[in-house]
Amino acid sequence: MTSRTDRIESREDRRAARRDQLLDDAMAAIREIGAGATMEQLARRGGVTKPILYRHFGDRDGLIAVIAERFATGLIGEIDQALLRTGSSRHELLVGTVEAYLGFIEQDPNLYKFLVRQGLTHPDGPASINPLVNSIARQVALVIGEQLRLDGNDAGAAVPWAYGIVGLVHHAGDWWLESRTMSRQALCNYLCDLLWNGLVATVVEPPTGPTS
Repeated sequence: MTSRTDRIESREDRRAARRDQLLDDAMAAIREIGAGATMEQLARRGGVTKPILYRHFGDRDGLIAVIAERFATGLIGEIDQALLRTGSSRHELLVGTVEAYLGFIEQDPNLYKFLVRQGLTHPDGPASINPLVNSIARQVALVIGEQLRLDGNDAGAAVPWAYGIVGLVHHAGDWWLESRTMSRQALCNYLCDLLWNGLVATVVEPPTGPTS
């Protein structure tokens, strides 16, 4: 005999499976339609109306945040794999990270452009941080913080540095996907030169305060 608990768990499992399917359908629609895909089109791909789609994700912001989280998870996984393939020097790790980022967004440009255009809305106006940048920067901050601690440096820099680095690569990558005025390797080299020179100057030779 099926218990009440079993029925509740079965219902929750079905709802979770349906939510995952709607998410897959929404992302597939974005890839097919392009970055200008509307919420109505995303719902239609899943065979539901927009209110029902939002019911599974809370609201528009909830859906965008989950899509960004799914994309960021894939991107972070690709970056992790790239870091395993690189050497042990910090410069090689930096280059491997930027190369993996640019390579990943080049493979999925419509979804990336869609997320770049989105902003979470609030009663007092749009949020200033894109949900995709937020998701990736949080993960990068963990890596930077751990490295700073291992090197005996102040780990307090991890979060602002992570948002700065991800923001730089994020916006440069967005521009590059639209313009294609240089190769991916050339863009990677330019960004790594800027990031590496700045990081080396800060970590290896930190600026001194004013002398008296």
